[in-house]
Amino acid sequence: MAGRHSGWAYRLSRGLFFLILVGGAVVMMVPFIWTLSTSLKPLSLALAFPPVWWPHPFEWSNFVSVFTTVPLARWFFNSAVVAVTVTVGNLILDSMAGYALARIDFKGRTFLYVGILAMMMVPFQAVMLPVYLLLRELGLLNTYWGMILPTIVSSMGIFLMRQAFLNLPKELDDAAVMDGCGRFRMFWQISLPQVTPTMLTLALLIFVGSWNNFLLPLLVANQSHLWTLQLGIVEFQSEYATDWPLLMAASVLITLPIAALFLGFQRWFVRGIVMSGIK
Repeated sequence: MAGRHSGWAYRLSRGLFFLILVGGAVVMMVPFIWTLSTSLKPLSLALAFPPVWWPHPFEWSNFVSVFTTVPLARWFFNSAVVAVTVTVGNLILDSMAGYALARIDFKGRTFLYVGILAMMMVPFQAVMLPVYLLLRELGLLNTYWGMILPTIVSSMGIFLMRQAFLNLPKELDDAAVMDGCGRFRMFWQISLPQVTPTMLTLALLIFVGSWNNFLLPLLVANQSHLWTLQLGIVEFQSEYATDWPLLMAASVLITLPIAALFLGFQRWFVRGIVMSGIK
């Protein structure tokens, strides 16, 4: 009898847990559904009350108008250049720094690692003014490099890669030394291929963060031809009115690359988090 009761209790708890997850997923999906719905409405229907969830007819022309109203293609290009360059830079620099902190014993390693961890707790707003002054002195305002260099290395990325390299067995290094491998060859040909899932996870996190970055481009780019997408979509808003259908259409287009990346690399993303040992 006790076994039957425990079986029912287990199934009931699992069912409630499933319902909670479904409810949470529905709540999180509502803003995305509303964004897509509004992107397909005429302006008059977007402002209707009570709200209309299912537009009729569909205004597919909104997705064309966003490219003719503002230079959205140029802003896509700017965002892609910045995000891809920042991602590649982080993959190279973060992996090298993480490897050094995890696999090479040198004086001051612990102190350096603690300093990197401390940097993770400092928000960009706290260093925004020094970064701006430094970029101005270097003549990097209104340039791609001004939007790239401040984020081309990440303390979070170094931490993530260090955790991944720490999980590799020491025997790999010992065997490489016996085979006559140098330190860089050990890193490039032996250790790095073992942490590919973590590298993909880092690439995804850095790309999404750079793609959605608003504050740094706002600080650096004062000329519209250098704006990224996050700066550009503000053009659909004015002091007195907002063109909600075009704004939502642009938001949908901006979200598509990120959604595609998550769907395509979801399995690798989970594996990378597990490999790094982060709970």
